[in-house]
Amino acid sequence: MTLKEFLQDRWMFLLCQVIFMLFAGVMLRLLRVSGFALGFLAFLYLTLSGVTLGVEFYRKKMFFDQMFQLLDQLEEKYYLSEIIESPNFVEGQKLTQLFRSVSKSMNDTIAEYRRRNEDYSRYIETWVHEVKTPIASSKLIIENHSDPVTRSLEEEIDRIDQYVEQALFYTRSAVVEKDYVIRRCSLDQIVNQTIKNHAKTLISRQFSIQRENLEHIVYTDVKWIDFILGQIVTNAVKYRNSEKPVLRFQAEAFENQVILTIEDNGCGISARDLPRIFDKGFTGDNGRQVAKSTGMGLYLVKQLCDKMNIGIQAQSQPGQGTAITLSFPLSGFLLPE
Repeated sequence: MTLKEFLQDRWMFLLCQVIFMLFAGVMLRLLRVSGFALGFLAFLYLTLSGVTLGVEFYRKKMFFDQMFQLLDQLEEKYYLSEIIESPNFVEGQKLTQLFRSVSKSMNDTIAEYRRRNEDYSRYIETWVHEVKTPIASSKLIIENHSDPVTRSLEEEIDRIDQYVEQALFYTRSAVVEKDYVIRRCSLDQIVNQTIKNHAKTLISRQFSIQRENLEHIVYTDVKWIDFILGQIVTNAVKYRNSEKPVLRFQAEAFENQVILTIEDNGCGISARDLPRIFDKGFTGDNGRQVAKSTGMGLYLVKQLCDKMNIGIQAQSQPGQGTAITLSFPLSGFLLPE
């Protein structure tokens, strides 16, 4: 609060004071009060009024300056009402009471929404675990009755399984920090497991797999990185080159990070769409050509990478393929003791 703002807010009071002084001066002059006495009374009145306004301005300025200073320092702005001290003037006291009442109402509402969200997340997780049972049973039946029709059906069931898994990871993505453990892992083993998980699809689509320089150690959570790589592989299959599709895993170690590049020779991504591929629900030109695209896979990948401090970038040329780069920090400080 500035002095100018304070005086502008009190303009009605100041105007009344001026009018009162003029009226009082005229009346006292009519009563033949001497000019010296009028001057002394005016000086005394102005002094008292100035001191009163000065004290009021100081108290309010200190309160608002402290409030805005605390607001700038807080990351969570809504905590302001809990730490601001009640001032010694009525307007400030009413304002702090108002803040606390509004904050309490907001916290109650947020708590209710959190409870509903947790209930919904628990339901989704339960549903995913329950639906995996008939999926696993269907795969077992297909393995026991293998023929061209059932093999085709198995691919569709695998796709259903991937979408179910995606739904589970989506519900957990908001609280990744509660559900992952950073460990020292072999990058070679991680990539091998991803290839193994998608082996049937890659073989049926006649993919050529290339692995280069993967003998490195990274620090990550195996479950989450397996999902991340699985989504990237799924996209490579979905947008593959119809002739001789290739999927290449290549790593390079630096002083403070290991960079893993997953590259394909698929249809690629246009320059217009490339900056938005990690946006929620974005499908782009390729997604319009593939009706099964949801725009959620790379969004989840980006969310999980951010939570685990893994850098991710994409490079692509239309008609030449796409390269997704994952940067693993070389630090073991998050390892459990």
